[in-house]
Amino acid sequence: RPSETFNAGEVLSTLGQAIVHIATLTLAVNSAKQLQEHYPSDERHKGFGIKWSSAASDNTASVGAVLASLTGSETSTSLSSEEKQPQSFFRRTPFQPNFVSNAVFIVSMFQNAVITMVNHGGRPFSVSFLESRPLCLSVGLSFLLAIACLAETLPMVNNFIQLAPFPTKSSKVALLRLLVFNLSSCYFIEYFSTFIFRRDVWRERNESYQHHSLSTLGTLAADEEERLLLEERKQNSILVYFLCLVTFNFVVKIFR
Repeated sequence: RPSETFNAGEVLSTLGQAIVHIATLTLAVNSAKQLQEHYPSDERHKGFGIKWSSAASDNTASVGAVLASLTGSETSTSLSSEEKQPQSFFRRTPFQPNFVSNAVFIVSMFQNAVITMVNHGGRPFSVSFLESRPLCLSVGLSFLLAIACLAETLPMVNNFIQLAPFPTKSSKVALLRLLVFNLSSCYFIEYFSTFIFRRDVWRERNESYQHHSLSTLGTLAADEEERLLLEERKQNSILVYFLCLVTFNFVVKIFR
């Protein structure tokens, strides 16, 4: 169990990862804004939404125009101008997909998966990452969905999420580099902060499977639990390798 609630390793790791996340998201948004200036989009993206029906808006406008003509007020002009502008169910401007929303969605989803994977305590406090199938699935599928949206290999998914098409291959590669930088930086920050300030935890994480194997375990209850965890680790390793292979396939399509 942890000997103290806060220590230098945890504080430095948290601050370092926060700086990396903020810097990555800021760079992604700034790059998206530059793309928005060079490739303005005037076309409306067809997505899912709730809007007022045309018949209801016409009837409302016609009644307002009749009342305005009877009272002699000038509301008919304002109503006619509002009548030309489509409004959503909550009287807000309809959402228009753009490169900034693309960057925020993809980077945020990727960062959530990175935070979950990198900061999972694992041994000796709990089961490791590969010993938890729900954790492997949630993190792996988040990475897979983020890269799939970036590669635009599943147009139906991008249209459903309302992502704007990326204009060039270089824009995809630039965002992919930021994602790789975010993942690698956070991992090394957590790894080295644990190695320097929490050497006992680092040693336990790296040596927990060196002294156990299926052949050396006995018949005690603790040994049986270790046997089940080792089998779960092997099965989850195959699952993770498969997700990595599919994700790598999407990454290759980005460079094509």
